[in-house]
Amino acid sequence: MAMNVIVKYVEGRKTMTKDRPTIFQNRRTLQERNQMRKTMVAHILKSEFKQEFKTCRILVGDRFFNVDLMSEDDEIAVKIINPHRATHEKISSGKFQHILSAILVLRSLDSKKKILIFTNKKMHEKFLSSISSMPRPICDTIDEIELSWIPLSDEFDNCEYSEPTTNFRINPDSFRQTGWNNE
Repeated sequence: MAMNVIVKYVEGRKTMTKDRPTIFQNRRTLQERNQMRKTMVAHILKSEFKQEFKTCRILVGDRFFNVDLMSEDDEIAVKIINPHRATHEKISSGKFQHILSAILVLRSLDSKKKILIFTNKKMHEKFLSSISSMPRPICDTIDEIELSWIPLSDEFDNCEYSEPTTNFRINPDSFRQTGWNNE
């Protein structure tokens, strides 16, 4: 692969930068893995609800939001939570806020069924544990949301950039819905 070198002149000084594909290689790979997971979840949802699911952007107020998967009739909206790098027993504050943001997007939609799908069981369990210990305004955010997990990224217990399973097949047990207080 050829490297591009860009030379810039800044007020009499010459600075040199170069494209380094290795910086972005992991990001691209992670995006590809997440897209593969989204495709797998769409297949599972199709078998569960007997309709197609596609990614879409929805206008809420004056802002557009991405919905990971939306049913053909717009009655089912889905946000997918993929694994992250975890070295602690708890979900990081950033990831927790990302999940809450996904929940708020789902709550703002007119869809009848709103589903938050985790692709890693440990993260799902950690989130349920964290959200149940939160003050009421935060804890109540999941009231209208169905939480579930689909085991696509459980190969590594530490949630590190795991690959989705390659021998994927749809079976009735693939889609597991849970309630946060049903433990």
